[in-house]
Amino acid sequence: MWVSTATKKPFFLSVIIWLIISMLSYILHPLQPFQSIAHRGASFYAPENTMAAFQKAVDLGFDFIEFDVRLSKDGHLVVIHDADVQRTTDGMGYIRDLTVQEIKMLDAGSWYSSEFTNERIPLLEEVLKQFGGKIGLLIEMKSSENQPQLTKLLSDTLVKYIDNGVKPSTLKVQSFNINEIKKFHELTPTISSGILLEKPLNILHFQTYSQFASFLSVNHHLLSKSIIHQAKQYGFDIFSWTIKKQYQFQMMQRLGVNGVISDEEYQETNGTLLTLIFQ
Repeated sequence: MWVSTATKKPFFLSVIIWLIISMLSYILHPLQPFQSIAHRGASFYAPENTMAAFQKAVDLGFDFIEFDVRLSKDGHLVVIHDADVQRTTDGMGYIRDLTVQEIKMLDAGSWYSSEFTNERIPLLEEVLKQFGGKIGLLIEMKSSENQPQLTKLLSDTLVKYIDNGVKPSTLKVQSFNINEIKKFHELTPTISSGILLEKPLNILHFQTYSQFASFLSVNHHLLSKSIIHQAKQYGFDIFSWTIKKQYQFQMMQRLGVNGVISDEEYQETNGTLLTLIFQ
């Protein structure tokens, strides 16, 4: 069917006007405050998941540090991201096959800089003792599906520190494994638990997740105002991760996320410097 040029012009003009209005509405939307979360500690300034990186995060004024825990061969909670030690130490082997004594012999700093030679892989107990109460701790459970005792041990360890005065509000636990997060919540309902998501969100799952999770840590590519609005209707806080560009900070602020995890320095328009670290 033939459509005249005169008919097309008003349509295209309407589309252009709509796009301009949408862009202005987005740009003029107020920037929302958020919690700054240093992933693996201040890993832009120090080797990831080390006491040096965690201390730097405290010095820089972060709200939380995020770090990972795995289970050693002899049943200790070890702070490390990878399943093996090769990338971030001078050793080789899987954490599950190494004892704490063997793990503590490894140099976890020289790969980053000679300034951090002989930096060691910390244990969760060491991190809690030094930083518990000084800064919020966001703990990710790794491989809990293969080592189910990890969840119970983590719960017992955190409860002990709460009994010694650490406020539950300064602790959060997350995992990609939904069943283990559900188990952790059942064991430790006083500590906020959350689900890590890197696949498109299924709104139908919100109601189920809300029974045992209070926050969602989501790949920022999956986030929209609609998704965040619906998630917050179910009581979830939203943390976004892999933020690496200046403009992405403002995108996340305008979307209304509760926490931002990133590896970039960000200068807010009011002049407040937020240094957020993420690998």
